[in-house]
Amino acid sequence: MHTELHTTRLLLRPWQESDLDTLYELAKDPDVGPDCGWPPHQNKEERRQTLTTRLMNNYTWAIVLKETGEVIGDISLMPFGTGNHTKNENEKEIGFWLGKPYWGNGFMPEACLRLLRFAFEEQNAACVWIAHHDKNMKSARVQEKCGFRFHHRKDNVYLKQFDCYRNAVVNCMTKEDWIKRQED
Repeated sequence: MHTELHTTRLLLRPWQESDLDTLYELAKDPDVGPDCGWPPHQNKEERRQTLTTRLMNNYTWAIVLKETGEVIGDISLMPFGTGNHTKNENEKEIGFWLGKPYWGNGFMPEACLRLLRFAFEEQNAACVWIAHHDKNMKSARVQEKCGFRFHHRKDNVYLKQFDCYRNAVVNCMTKEDWIKRQED
């Protein structure tokens, strides 16, 4: 089991079987998944498979509102070999999504900054990668607020699940960047 992480308003905790109904309700929204690279979920069994095979691991957290106990999204700190951009064991990659009813409240930057602190201060990561497709301005804004810097673009990335191509913007933050942000 991995560490629970806290912020002022949020608890980042491991996913649980009891989260299935909430996960399905959030993930079936057509405005959520496609921006993150996955199609809206069609049924609870599909979500159950995703929950048990992709989310219940030692590097993915459910994002929970402390005030109500509601699961509102997901955030991962993927180790080398599980994401798309890490180049060695000292690097991590963040991925996230947030249920549409919770957009615009600053929850994702809050969760992302807490995960960055965990990556750099507790896991001693040298670099953290993150990416978004070039039309996903919500994700771009979160990454900007958190201090990620542009690294490169990957044009014409094929997404099998949508049978289409997208352009990816790949950003990163080094441990030195993180330390400098803490000093400012």
